[in-house]
Amino acid sequence: MNRVNYLRIILFLGPFFLYESLLVSTGLFLLAFGIIKHEGIQKLINRLDIREFIFFTYMFHMLIGEREFAYVGVSPLFITEITIFILSVLYIQKLIKVKKLLLPYYLLVIIGLLFAIIYFPVNQISAIRDSFMLIYAIWVPIIYAVFNDKSKYTLFFELLKVFVVVKAAHYLYWVVLILLGLWFPTFEGFRFGVGFTLPSLLVLSLVIPLKEIDVKYKFLAFIMVFAVFTLFHRSIFLGIMIVYVAYLGLGTWKTQKGVLKYGSAALICLITFIFIYQYYTDFDMFTYLDRKTSTSEGNVSYRFIAWGILWEKFTDNFILGFGVGQPAFYEFGNKVFDPGNLSYFQIAEMGGNAQPHNSYLNILTRFGIFVFPIFLWGLIKPLLKVIDFFPIKKFSIPVYNRYLLLFGFLGVLYVFTFFNVALEGPHHSFPFWLTIAMVLGYDKHALQYPKVELRKTSNCNKK
Repeated sequence: MNRVNYLRIILFLGPFFLYESLLVSTGLFLLAFGIIKHEGIQKLINRLDIREFIFFTYMFHMLIGEREFAYVGVSPLFITEITIFILSVLYIQKLIKVKKLLLPYYLLVIIGLLFAIIYFPVNQISAIRDSFMLIYAIWVPIIYAVFNDKSKYTLFFELLKVFVVVKAAHYLYWVVLILLGLWFPTFEGFRFGVGFTLPSLLVLSLVIPLKEIDVKYKFLAFIMVFAVFTLFHRSIFLGIMIVYVAYLGLGTWKTQKGVLKYGSAALICLITFIFIYQYYTDFDMFTYLDRKTSTSEGNVSYRFIAWGILWEKFTDNFILGFGVGQPAFYEFGNKVFDPGNLSYFQIAEMGGNAQPHNSYLNILTRFGIFVFPIFLWGLIKPLLKVIDFFPIKKFSIPVYNRYLLLFGFLGVLYVFTFFNVALEGPHHSFPFWLTIAMVLGYDKHALQYPKVELRKTSNCNKK
């Protein structure tokens, strides 16, 4: 690579130093740089124009850094809001040409902005914060414009190699700290900042026969099975299991074989891990797992109580909605209280939580019965793509496999969003809208991928 190409890759990976410690960021930077160079991915990155480069840099670090990267900046202008503004300006000509396919997402953005304006005089910045549940849907037309050039799908799937290596290294770093006695698990087991969404994508990639992820990358990706497990996030487990069942019906025979092979291997490894961890530590894994899966446990029962309160708010305001900017309740010490005149910020300062852990019900309650069908419309549209793609799985396997991974990831995110605070924040809403946009833009006819040589440059080019 010449100096310009090196500079591009440095800029692409540089944000590691914004959200990780110096030791971790340096290690991840060097690993990612090595994979990009070894696999020839720099050739695809160097072909990006300035708009695409900004987007892929943001996408790369949002998927890896999640919350840590999402809140880089100064409130309320975090990295997400800045990036959305820049890309909206750079893609303005494409965004103003509203495609019928993207209509529900434009409507959600407009409705979100209207609610923010209407409730701002009363609830100030909190009204804008709540309205972003819908405003973040602007990602769909932006991302659709980026992936209008179908070669960008090739870059995304090539980056899976970098994701696998970086996430595996990040996870193993925390494991080493534990083994050395430099970091101790919390009451929830390991529960450290490896993230939720990207590990689940990598676990799904295990069972899909993708040409981009060969045996050595699958070996590292298998580590993400332990990452997902030790995060103790039950909705991720549920989403992956549902998608695995869907893969048995929708996948090629190789995918079905992969589900059985890697699913069985993961189950055996996790059971072994539990017994080993139980033996060498004082942490009672079995008791903990029983408590975390119990509907009477505080974290689970809190969800049911919160959902009940939201449903009451909805039935009282089902036409125009409860509105945005005012907490419907708050939780402290696994007990639920009426917020009165408390704001989100005041509740946060107290150490409480005012989110319902169900973004769908939150949208229904706050925006009302007339807005929610538009939101559902936006969720159903990408799911209907399976009707177009299922018939091609026998004669266009590489295209179908890539689609299947995106479809499965979307399924996991849909389940995750039902049980968590997802669309209200930038770090979980981004992969949600990203995958919707990528599925909508995935064209079975146009995606006869360009023949791009991704390995090392030839001796002729080096000269």
